Amino acid sequence: MICPSSGVHIVLPDYYSPEGMGLIVPKTKDGRIAFLLPWLGKTVAGTTDSSTTITMLPEPREDEIQFILDAISDYLKIQVRRSDILSAWSGIRPLVTDPSAKDTGSISRDHVVLDDYLGLVTITGGKWTTYRSMAEDAVDAAIKSGRLKPTNGCVTEHLRIVGGDGWDPALFAILSQHYICMKKARDGKVIPAVMDTAVSKHLSHSYGTLAERVATIAQNENLGKRLAHGYPYLEAEVAYCARNEYCETAVDFIARRSRLAFIDTDAARRALPRIIQILASEHKWDEARQNLELEKAKEFLETFKSYKNAQLTDGKHAG
Repeated sequence: MICPSSGVHIVLPDYYSPEGMGLIVPKTKDGRIAFLLPWLGKTVAGTTDSSTTITMLPEPREDEIQFILDAISDYLKIQVRRSDILSAWSGIRPLVTDPSAKDTGSISRDHVVLDDYLGLVTITGGKWTTYRSMAEDAVDAAIKSGRLKPTNGCVTEHLRIVGGDGWDPALFAILSQHYICMKKARDGKVIPAVMDTAVSKHLSHSYGTLAERVATIAQNENLGKRLAHGYPYLEAEVAYCARNEYCETAVDFIARRSRLAFIDTDAARRALPRIIQILASEHKWDEARQNLELEKAKEFLETFKSYKNAQLTDGKHAG
């Protein structure tokens, strides 16, 4: 029913792509697709498509990383270097099995809804970007299969995600005006300061109208410092996610509550001790649990092949 496909992406510095503009190569030299897009202040490039086995910690192969570098180098004036890669990861796509497909690249990305003769409705395939459409199709199939009589039609088209109701593009400015965070002065001391635009924009776009809750924690609980230099993630976000979003592990925070692991693997590694310290305070972890969290997070980050843990070759991008 499912044909797992491996897809590798890499993250490069922001100067690899202009702001607000992307590049797609519909057919590379070997017939594949490649793209380059600005993403969260950096540049994301991809992707590969190959059959794989299912594993909890997939890793990108060096030849897959080199393929992406080769594909984008033909369209950039700057030297495309392996040493510029901040993060590289592999994900597994749950494609629908197609016996007639020659390879995973030719398999449809659409989802399929199956109604079993016993009344079991199964949905398979699809992707995150179409999850609402998938849910609607699955429920519609269940209604038909069970001969149900819904009281109203589907509402997902008009249902906003949490934090979206009442959100305004100017919210970041309000956060900057009314809240403070912490920054280091020249003498090294941490002092209160106006919330800078990078942080307020990040909070506004990540949490919507709930951003003020995060900003309040930052201001009132002395959790306004950044977790990693150069990135807008605040200590307060760890506490907020633990209290309100069921963030139970360090990996959960660096990979899903924030995207730090995917943006800059080394920065995520440096932030781990403080993240674990805050989670320990929220969840009452003992020292053994904290050590376990650190071990698991480091193991997870080892699967991200940035320039620091790259399996370098003598290829033309090895510089």
